[in-house]
Amino acid sequence: MEKLKEISFNLGGFPVNLYEIVLIVLTGLALYVVGFLLNQKLFSWYYDRETTSDQNRTRTKRVVRYVLLSLFIIAVLRTLEIDFTFFDENIQRSLTEDGPPVSLTIRISTIVKILIAFVIANVLDLLLEELIVQSYYARASRETGKPSNTEEEDVASSITSLRPLLYTLAIIFIAVDTGIAEYSFFNWNDSQGNLAGKITVLHVLRAIAIFYAFRLFLKVLTGYFLRSYYTRTKIDVGSQFAINRLLTYLIYLIGVLLIVQAMGFDLLVIWTGAAALLVGIGIGLQQTFNDLICGVIILFERSVKVGDVVELTGHQVGTVRKVGARTSVLETRDDIIIFVPNSKLIGENVTNWSQVSRIARFHVPVGVAYGSDTKLVQETLLKVAKDHRSVLSSPAPSVRFLQFGDSSLDFDLLFYSRDFLRIEDVKSDIRFKIDEAFRAGKIEVPFPQRDLWIKGFPKATAPAAPAKEEE
Repeated sequence: MEKLKEISFNLGGFPVNLYEIVLIVLTGLALYVVGFLLNQKLFSWYYDRETTSDQNRTRTKRVVRYVLLSLFIIAVLRTLEIDFTFFDENIQRSLTEDGPPVSLTIRISTIVKILIAFVIANVLDLLLEELIVQSYYARASRETGKPSNTEEEDVASSITSLRPLLYTLAIIFIAVDTGIAEYSFFNWNDSQGNLAGKITVLHVLRAIAIFYAFRLFLKVLTGYFLRSYYTRTKIDVGSQFAINRLLTYLIYLIGVLLIVQAMGFDLLVIWTGAAALLVGIGIGLQQTFNDLICGVIILFERSVKVGDVVELTGHQVGTVRKVGARTSVLETRDDIIIFVPNSKLIGENVTNWSQVSRIARFHVPVGVAYGSDTKLVQETLLKVAKDHRSVLSSPAPSVRFLQFGDSSLDFDLLFYSRDFLRIEDVKSDIRFKIDEAFRAGKIEVPFPQRDLWIKGFPKATAPAAPAKEEE
């Protein structure tokens, strides 16, 4: 071995001995063998699992290759003891008279640390992703069997929030190591001219990390833990949406406050200085704040839930698809999406067809001519209603004799139905059938009739006789 160290030569300007070259070759072979064993032997059972998608297989192989290549580069640099400086300059003078300037230093060792940081981030991402997916599938199979597509999308969404968080933490480590973390984008002074605060690269990176951390926490909470709880307790979709929405507001509110704090701002000073401004904004945006408060009331009170069929003041009927912070989304019977301010769902008369037992009674008024057989009219109307597929047999339809009208005998056909959204089409079908049945039964549907009495014309003035001419 000592003889191998004595055989040296220059490689691109670097002194290299034969022992180091042999060590690098052996390290490369060892890493290649490790990669082969991992992909062909150890991970073969993982690739064949039902819960492992093609995307996970490809990504696992890519991470293994990246980790092994990074370890090989680190081994080469450490074996050859290469550590020269690429860049070492002051990039910003001191913000205070007695403070050190901000310098940026990049060495070979910096590259090694970058590789190590991202290797750790990728490995943690892969392990935590696998832990979340496998534990979720195990729990879902015990409780409900195979997960639905929506549940799989929620779990995948929570996993995608993990990767940027780990990468941001790796970037923070690199920024601190190179010194660029103290670079200031913006600074401000107090009334005496002293430095009161600054926004640095580290502040921005911390804010990004906090955002991704809260996003990951929210995704895992709502898409993993709460979904399992909803499945066990049989909570309806509207309640699930309300709980998730309130948690989203609360978590993001806390996250925004922590982000502002991480950026170097004092929250107490901010709220004190912005009090007058907030009052002015509150007056100018009074309706907006009203809609926001009404949105919170709807989520708590649950007078309107996702999936309910509602009728607004202007006889606009639609299904509630989303209850947002300021507006709610309705899908009308014409498959048109409309945005309704939450204050209209609270402050105005709104008919909720989905509140009680999911059925409701509807009316179809009918008029027939005087002299018609009222018993036949009743039987005809009941038969038409019972023959329609959207009319419930229990409670049974009924016919009400309303009054003796000016030109007709007025009846009211009453029936129950669950088809709230398309009820106007149901009524139209029933009217067509009534007209057809009346024609077959010789039952006349009258039109308005009026008697006109003419008392007489005023007497016309007779024309004057022509005057006789004098002879």
